[in-house]
Amino acid sequence: MKIVMSISVLVAVALCVGGALEAQTGAKPGNKPGNKAGRKKTTKKTTKKRSSTKTIDVKVQRFQESFVREAAGLANQYEDAGDLVKTRQMLELILKLSPEVKGVRAKIKQIDEEMLSANELTVDVDVAGGWGRPVAVVFKGQPFRIQAAGDYRFVTNLPIGPAGFSVGDTAVDMAAGIRCGALIGVVVPAPGTGKKPRPGKPFLVGTGGMISPRESGLLFLKINAPAGHKNNGRLKVKMTGSVRKP
Repeated sequence: MKIVMSISVLVAVALCVGGALEAQTGAKPGNKPGNKAGRKKTTKKTTKKRSSTKTIDVKVQRFQESFVREAAGLANQYEDAGDLVKTRQMLELILKLSPEVKGVRAKIKQIDEEMLSANELTVDVDVAGGWGRPVAVVFKGQPFRIQAAGDYRFVTNLPIGPAGFSVGDTAVDMAAGIRCGALIGVVVPAPGTGKKPRPGKPFLVGTGGMISPRESGLLFLKINAPAGHKNNGRLKVKMTGSVRKP
């Protein structure tokens, strides 16, 4: 009798445990966990409803239109005040936000031509010397136009080896990669606090063109010739645009 009761208790316990396992794993008693036949497929679909952005799009469009109106008004005010640099900056902001706005690119082109035609500055370059004195003050990213005219006599009586003229130290040597006898320039940035200014890389000027300085500073000009040359004559150089007297 006790044995029968014990078996009954064990059967009841087994049924309870089996029911708990079935509830947790979805597997019936007697089926192995890895058995596909006893595994129930439970897939839960999680779909997030996408909200409409039309209201936000309308707000963005209104913001763009308002910004363009305000920036155009400020550009007109700068132009009336004679500050073409800031006028151009405001027009560039309009293009960054709304590139499709008509007439802005044409206006920038017009301003560029006005800036390149303003502030005429004429200097003579003595071909007999080195860098000499600065000829103008120039500004980073603000282009200027330069034109050089005239001719001179290139005279030298220097011993030259098979390597040719020295290059490297442009304070006394020729600038590398630029034709001998050509007009070259260099920009020396304004000195910092307790720091000696370091000249930039010499660049070809030649007969002229448009130059956009990488740094603000003083512009120097000279002929690309070795130290000790005996050149004589002068070149006439005309500059317009973002240049000022030194």
